[in-house]
Amino acid sequence: MRMARSGTCDTREVVLQRDGQDVVHDDQCRAVSGTWYSEYDGLTIDSASRIDIDHVVPLKEAWRSGASEWSTPERRAFANDLTHSQLIAVSAGSNRGKGDKDPGNWRPSLESYWCTYSRAWISVKAIYQLTANPAEAAALSEMLDTCTV
Repeated sequence: MRMARSGTCDTREVVLQRDGQDVVHDDQCRAVSGTWYSEYDGLTIDSASRIDIDHVVPLKEAWRSGASEWSTPERRAFANDLTHSQLIAVSAGSNRGKGDKDPGNWRPSLESYWCTYSRAWISVKAIYQLTANPAEAAALSEMLDTCTV
């Protein structure tokens, strides 16, 4: 994925700064220290190299559910969306386990995050007018049942 730049910082570095604690950058805007809490699995990580920036709705899933009809600039905007709930810093292991799966095939191992995750997924799909398959919708409904408010 090509990352958009903000000054000398690319999208990855912006998310690392936003989602981390006590993040220090070098003169190239690379995170050299800090800590991050991975909402998917509850791990606290102290090395940026062990953090992935996850697309809540993976790029391949977006492609399968409507993004194949978008222009290149629209796909780039989706991939680098810092405004909506689309990008999150998580442990590399949880992100790689998720891959391009939708909620019908993958959920965060930390059940206490299911409500937030399902709401973020639904929000991103609605904003970008992407479709949902029946298994995905059923899993999202189950995860929404964990919401207390």
